[in-house]
Formats: sequence, C-alpha cells, structure tokens
Amino acid sequence: MKKPYLISLSLVLLALSLLGCETTQNIRETISSTVKPFTSKVDEEMYAQVPEENRKQVAKAESNLEVFEEKAKLAALKRDLALEEKRHADYELHLANNFKKESELALDIEKLKAIQRSGLGEKEDIMEKIAGLESKKLKVAAERVEIDTKLATIRLHIQELSKQIEEQDS
Repeated sequence: MKKPYLISLSLVLLALSLLGCETTQNIRETISSTVKPFTSKVDEEMYAQVPEENRKQVAKAESNLEVFEEKAKLAALKRDLALEEKRHADYELHLANNFKKESELALDIEKLKAIQRSGLGEKEDIMEKIAGLESKKLKVAAERVEIDTKLATIRLHIQELSKQIEEQDS
C-alpha cells in the first residue's frame, strides 16, 4: 500500500524538479549565457600569435558581440520589468478582492444591526455575530496594509527598471 504512494510522490517531485519555477529558468539562462563565452574552443595562446593584419574580421566580430551583449542586457531588463508589472497587477487584484471582502463583511454587519434594531432574533447571538464580523473586518484591513506595502515596493522596482531601460536604450 505504501509503495504506490511513494512511487507517485517520487514521480510528482521529479516532474516538479524537471519543470522548475520561472526563477530557476531565469537563473539557468543567465548562467548558460555567462558561461558560454568562457567555454570557447579557441586556443587564446595560439590566437595571440596571429598577425595584426589577419585580425580585422575578429575586431568586427568582437564589436558585433558587444552590441548583442548590450541588446541581451536590455532584453533581460525588459523581461524583468514585465515580470514586475505582472506582480503589480496581481497585487492590484489582491487589493481589489480585499476591498470587496471588507465590503461584504460591512454589508453583513449592517444587515445584522438592522435585524437587531428591529428586535428580531436572539440579542446575544446577533451581538456575537456582529463582533465576529467586526473582528474579521479588522483582519482584512490589516492585510490591506501588507498589500499596500508590497505594491509600493513593486512600484519602486518598476521605476528603477524603467530608468535602467531608458538609460540603456539611449
């Protein structure tokens, strides 16, 4: 009985490790793009012996490499900016849902207060329900402070990345 469970768990863990998260993929890309130039198959000692007149095409290729390295850096910055903008949008959605939840709680509280004012239901029971909902409402408001802080931090990251892109693009 335990064996199929362990096999299933192992397969799930293997699948997750093979897929990896977006951050892991980004790290792999960065490492591979950084390591490739160092794994060149050119013998630098032998190249150092090449006469200057035979190096003209090499200088042009080096110049092209520098241009495309800068383009790659710019593309990476734009990707990072897009990821931060997506995070910002996700937190904006979380914030909107937070306000919605608080409004739902406020509506329920007002309904219970209306019931209480009308003299309907058990007074103690209604008071307990109102207190419970007020407590939940406060927790929702406290969570909003955390969301606002995260949004402010993300906005700063977006501004920094936008500035870096603008500087590199010009």
